[in-house]
Amino acid sequence: MEEIDQLFSLSLDEFTAARNELAHRPKQEGEDEAAEQVRALAKPSVAAWAVNQLARREAESVRTLLNVGARLRSAQERSLRGERAADELRAAQAEEREVVRKLTQRAGELLREAGRPATAPMLDRVSSTLRASALAEPGRTLLREGRLSAEVEVSGFDAFAGLEVPARRRRRAAADGGDDLAERRRQKRETERQRRALEKRVRELTARAEAAERDAERARKTADEAEAVAAQRRRDAEEATGELAALSPPSG
Repeated sequence: MEEIDQLFSLSLDEFTAARNELAHRPKQEGEDEAAEQVRALAKPSVAAWAVNQLARREAESVRTLLNVGARLRSAQERSLRGERAADELRAAQAEEREVVRKLTQRAGELLREAGRPATAPMLDRVSSTLRASALAEPGRTLLREGRLSAEVEVSGFDAFAGLEVPARRRRRAAADGGDDLAERRRQKRETERQRRALEKRVRELTARAEAAERDAERARKTADEAEAVAAQRRRDAEEATGELAALSPPSG
């Protein structure tokens, strides 16, 4: 829907009023369900808004990131299956870091142009959202279309979604009539070892994700408080300016 694309391209200050107006049109035509779907569209967070603008203004770089994200996930899955993908994984990681770095730098420029804070925590939220969105659906589609409403986080379990740890191929017996029982035991031990390694990795990634979420929430609260203080000081300054004008003697 072209109108929704236009909605997510607006400044944050314009979003809510424009969304409500857009929802009013189908309601007038008796399309209550469509109206509710539009009204349910959440106003993007500042970081999500910046990423949405990147999807529009830096479309080629965002496409590159999506391609790199697909390669990165493929290499991760192949590595977990025991396939040799270390070189591909390292190359994808290096390219991802560079693309995200450039996009995050550009996001900082867009935020400053819009009069929004481009602080280090804010830019961290932008880069984290870029990485997470590029890895899996529905983030990939939302990033491609520039319709994110909130930051995207990848939990530890998402990195292993749909993966199974296959038993290694049975090694050829050293001689005909080799010990099948010993081979089955070896396979069982190897599978158990891989399972424990994956469980440990999942716990570590989950803990990191939770810690990042806590840091982001603290940073978000700090930014909101700072914006509230700035707004109050602007009001105080405007009030003082008005008082000054009232006290100034008339010219002439």
